[in-house]
Amino acid sequence: MIPRAAQILLIDDDPAVLDMVHSALAHYGMEVHAYPEAIQALELLQNPSAPEFDLVITDINMDGLDGFDVIRQVKELQPRLPVVLMTGQSSVDYAVRAMHMGASDLYMKPIAIQDLVRSVFHLVERHRDLRLADDGLRGLVNERRHFLFRSDELDVPSLVSHLTDRLVPMGFASTSNLDVIGMALHEALVNALEHGNLELESALKGDLFVQEDPYSKLREVRMADPVYAGRLIEVRLAMDTERFEVEISDEGPGFDTTLTSPLAKGSDMGSHCGRGLPMIFLVMDEVHFNDKGNQIRLVLRRK
Repeated sequence: MIPRAAQILLIDDDPAVLDMVHSALAHYGMEVHAYPEAIQALELLQNPSAPEFDLVITDINMDGLDGFDVIRQVKELQPRLPVVLMTGQSSVDYAVRAMHMGASDLYMKPIAIQDLVRSVFHLVERHRDLRLADDGLRGLVNERRHFLFRSDELDVPSLVSHLTDRLVPMGFASTSNLDVIGMALHEALVNALEHGNLELESALKGDLFVQEDPYSKLREVRMADPVYAGRLIEVRLAMDTERFEVEISDEGPGFDTTLTSPLAKGSDMGSHCGRGLPMIFLVMDEVHFNDKGNQIRLVLRRK
């Protein structure tokens, strides 16, 4: 059970639905703040003396502000506050639009009330766990991590997730720019794997629509070759309250780092070789290479 009564903001201009959902959630010990108009509910959400809400449940089709307006404004005010939408329109387009806007769930009317209650309990617990994790991490003052992978074992998206999971609570990123930092780290790791350990040249990349891409074909061959697949990628993360640093090393031959330089304002990214290094230079506060060119160090300073 949830220790503190869940605080639910409920919006629906249908009195019968509003009363039914309100009664069901209150029956399970939740504190429900029910409104027939979205504007009233959003005013409460912005009130400094309002309770700390755990979940917003709103109908989509309403006069005035509709459910899509609600989810947009909720995500602007409290990005991590989950929102559940209810609708009588059994349209796939509605579901796709809702999920793209960040809805945590979508329920069709007539409401299956038991399913809704279970979903509410799950979302409330999850939201509280995430908030507690963030609160705890705000007390973190330094951290070190050390990763070591064979080329054929490296999972770039998973590693990027591990490298970025502290950035927001430690103050090096916001929810609005976390993805672009992740993209820069992704590019650095892919460069270490493909251009470093696998020794693939960007010039081999074919047009998107060609049947056989020489780059992809050679990548498959070298990932199956123990000489290349067995090379290691080492990643070290060092972070304190002022500086976030990731060092990525590969076992490739390296490259001439004098050919790289930060992008000047107004310059054309297309004039640079590949998109990886321009992306990295644009996003990171500092970029350093070792003399051999098989190690890159990426730095963010706390803003």
